[in-house]
Amino acid sequence: MIRLQTLILVTILCSLFDSEAVCQDLTDVRWVSTDTTVGSVQVVAYWKKGEKKKYRASKVVKKFKGDSLISEQKDFDAIVEFEVSDSTDKSYAMTYRMLENKRDTSLDTLKGLDLWNVKNEDLVLRYETDANGAFESFANREAIEGKLGEFSQILTKIAQEKLKGEGEKKALASVVDKMAGGKALFGSVYETFISQFHNFHGYKTGLNDTLNYQEGIMNPLIGKKINFDCYLYLASLDSLGMARFDVDKYADMSNFVNDYTAFLKKTREESGLNPDMVGDSALQNLNMKMHTYMTTTIDLDSGWPTFSNVTRSVAVLREKPEETEYKDEIWELDSDLEDL
Repeated sequence: MIRLQTLILVTILCSLFDSEAVCQDLTDVRWVSTDTTVGSVQVVAYWKKGEKKKYRASKVVKKFKGDSLISEQKDFDAIVEFEVSDSTDKSYAMTYRMLENKRDTSLDTLKGLDLWNVKNEDLVLRYETDANGAFESFANREAIEGKLGEFSQILTKIAQEKLKGEGEKKALASVVDKMAGGKALFGSVYETFISQFHNFHGYKTGLNDTLNYQEGIMNPLIGKKINFDCYLYLASLDSLGMARFDVDKYADMSNFVNDYTAFLKKTREESGLNPDMVGDSALQNLNMKMHTYMTTTIDLDSGWPTFSNVTRSVAVLREKPEETEYKDEIWELDSDLEDL
C-alpha cells in the first residue's frame, strides 16, 4: 500500500500545476504599487495572417533531497510553431503544432504505444484570441483530448501489468483517469505553453506598478481549488521595446494534506483495499510549500513573445532539513533556435 501512496503522491505533485493555464479563476485583483508619472506599456498583438513563429518548448523535472540533486529528467522537448491562420479586426485564429521531438527517447521502456492510432494532424491545436492577442477559446480541444485519452489508457494498461492486486490496479486506473487522462495530458502538452504565450496580451501596466491577485486552480484529484497569492510586475523595458514581465505565485497548502489523506481513504474503500493507518499518520506530519515564478520577454512592437520560463517548486518539509524533498518543474519557450 505504501507503493500505491507513493505513486499517487508523485502523480498529484507532477500534475498539480499542469492545468494552470488559460482558465484561471482570478479574484481580489488590486494594484499594490502604482506610479502614473513614468508612463505605461500594453501588450498588443500586431500580427498578420500567415505569420509563423517557432520555439523550443521544454519541461525539465529536477528532484532534490536536502541540498543534493538526486535526479533530473527532461519530460518534454520539442520544436513547436505558432501560426496566425486568420486575422480580423476583432480576433486572431491561431494554430499550434509540434514540428519535431528533440527529447532523447533511447531510454524509454514503454511498450505497446504502437497501438495508439494517431496522426500528426490529429494533434494540431486550433484556437481563437481577441484583437489584442488574449486567449478566448479552443476550437478542437475535445478532439485532441479524445486522442490523448486513448494514449492515457494505453499507459494505464502498461502500468497495471506491473501491479499484482486487483485493488491496486483499480486504484491506479482511477487516479490516472483524473490526473493523467485526456484532459490532464492536454493541460501538460498544450495548455501550459498556450498560457505562457498569451498570458500578457491585452495587459496594460505602469512601469513601476505591481498587480496583486488571488488565483484558484482546481485540482481534480482532491476536487478542490489550490489558492495562490500572486504578484505581477514589469521587471524591465529596454530601448528596443523588449519588455520582461515577472509573476510570483505562492500557494496556500494549509488544507492540502488533510484533503489528500481523505482522497486516499476514499480511493482505498472504493477499490476494496485495506486501510493504512500507518501511512495516513505519516502523511499528517508533512508540511508542504509551493511557489511558482514566471518570467516572460515580449517584443512590444510585434506582440510576439521571445522567451518564457516557468519554475514551479514543491517542497515537502520534514523535521530534519537534510531529509526535506524538493521538486522543480521548469517549463520554457525560447525563440532562439540558432543552436539547433
